Amino acid sequence: MIREEISVEDLRRFYPDGKCCVWGVQDRGDSLSLWKAMAQGDLLLGYRHRSIQCASYVLMKINSPSLSDRLWGKNAEGAFRLICFMDHPHLGEVSIVPQMLRYLEPDCRGFARLSPEKCRNILSDYGSFEVFVRLGLLYDFPFSFRHSE
Repeated sequence: MIREEISVEDLRRFYPDGKCCVWGVQDRGDSLSLWKAMAQGDLLLGYRHRSIQCASYVLMKINSPSLSDRLWGKNAEGAFRLICFMDHPHLGEVSIVPQMLRYLEPDCRGFARLSPEKCRNILSDYGSFEVFVRLGLLYDFPFSFRHSE
């Protein structure tokens, strides 16, 4: 049963409004080792078409084929069983422009970890990942003021 795999108390604490934010990864290639290395508080960036689509933080994670099937159904390519519960994400398309290449890769494919050098650059220039998300990715500014090419 899924309830045995998840701490219901943690879910209630993380999501008092009852709305969970989840993200799943298929166990392929290096995905399992990258997923195992993730910890509570780690920053997750959703990437598509040379832009960041969302930014969120890991609250907890579980490896659950049964929950994956209930959330996303059966997938011929394999279950998204490596599941992260995350806080409510910052949403909005933020193009990766040349000024951001000090912090982000120009093209991310699949489930990947940001290089240690890029992490050091973020922490050196912004002091924390939270400040980077709010100021560097401009999620605290109106959409019209965000990075432009």
